[in-house]
Amino acid sequence: MSERLRASARAGGTVPGALVQVLIGRDDRPRWRSAAQRRLVYAAAWLAWALMALLSLIAVLGGYNGQHGGQGAVGEAAWLAVAVAVSAAVPIAARYALLGWRIGLLSVLVTPLIPGQNHVDTGFYCVLAITYAVAGTRYGTPRLRWMGALTLIPVWLWTPGQPPDLAYPLRVTIILAAATGLLYATGRWRRDRLALTVQRRQAREQAELARLRGERSAVLEERARIAREMHDIVAHHMSMIAVQAETAPYRLCGLTGPAEREFAALSTAAREALADMRRLLGVLREGDGAAELAPQPGLADVPALADTARRAGAEVTLTMPPLDTEVPPVVALTAYRIIQESLSNAGRHAPGAPVRIEVEQGNGTIRVGVVNGAGEARQTDGNGTGQAGHGLAGMRERVALLGGRLQAGPGDGGFAVRVELPASGTALPAGGAP
Repeated sequence: MSERLRASARAGGTVPGALVQVLIGRDDRPRWRSAAQRRLVYAAAWLAWALMALLSLIAVLGGYNGQHGGQGAVGEAAWLAVAVAVSAAVPIAARYALLGWRIGLLSVLVTPLIPGQNHVDTGFYCVLAITYAVAGTRYGTPRLRWMGALTLIPVWLWTPGQPPDLAYPLRVTIILAAATGLLYATGRWRRDRLALTVQRRQAREQAELARLRGERSAVLEERARIAREMHDIVAHHMSMIAVQAETAPYRLCGLTGPAEREFAALSTAAREALADMRRLLGVLREGDGAAELAPQPGLADVPALADTARRAGAEVTLTMPPLDTEVPPVVALTAYRIIQESLSNAGRHAPGAPVRIEVEQGNGTIRVGVVNGAGEARQTDGNGTGQAGHGLAGMRERVALLGGRLQAGPGDGGFAVRVELPASGTALPAGGAP
């Protein structure tokens, strides 16, 4: 037999393999929909065993000892011990279905061989029926067919009686065949339901994993984009440092030799930093096509951004009073990008809804609000996560870079994004609301 056939036999996938699995094979681990269901089944099984043991004790007290003829207290105690041991097959079957069924089958098959014992003990047959039902719902064909055929052996062996009466075993056979069909249908429904539950759980896990991967990818992409945009701003300042350091000996009179060398070192360090930034920018732009040559946008470009959205069919209202002081370029760029992303989200998720943009300055901060529809922002968690979305992930990265605060969430049929950014470049204290 090939390895594939042997593996199929061990799993019960062939007729001989199913017989071996039924007789001496290991029980499959039961699959529970929840821990509560597992505890409930185990509790019911042990309660059934306790009830059977109690009924057996009552029967012994009433004088029954499982025999045609009495043997006194010794015979009653022996039968009670056997009955309690056989009844233990019920709680065993809750975990080991095949083992429980084997115990029930052996009890009705071997007990009549003991001298003086009844050929048919109703209690033992009840245990066999219960364990057969448990194993039948847990295992499908062909193992179920083998269990049904083996269960009929003691029926045909001991129930005909003397002289033989075949009517009773025939009725039991018909009933068992119908019960087997019902068990197959019930087991198939149960296994399909469990498989569907597993598939749904796996689908949810895959969807959550895909969401996390997508969000992580969006965060990394936004970080790379931020780094590319910061190059222009930081490079401008580094260039100014290099130029001032190089021209200092010509602009300032009376510089000593050590001072001139210090300015030269500053100029060299600034130019090396610029070269390192250009190399890093080359890596970040690798595969992104040609670099953008236009200057980075700022708050002065917000009106043009709103006009572009209006031309696309959106109803946009912009409120942006003149700013009192000059806003750092990185803050202006972040505010512009947040407004741009919010307008894009509004166009995708709420097309046709009016959009209100508010930009104001005060107390050393820049406040930006974008509300589509009648929605108002609601407080989110400490990270300002709000509704899940890759656009919001990028906003969070930009706001966190400056130490600002962000709120985003639905309300009244709309969606609102509100951001507070430090105009001075100093991170805002945690816990406040934009």
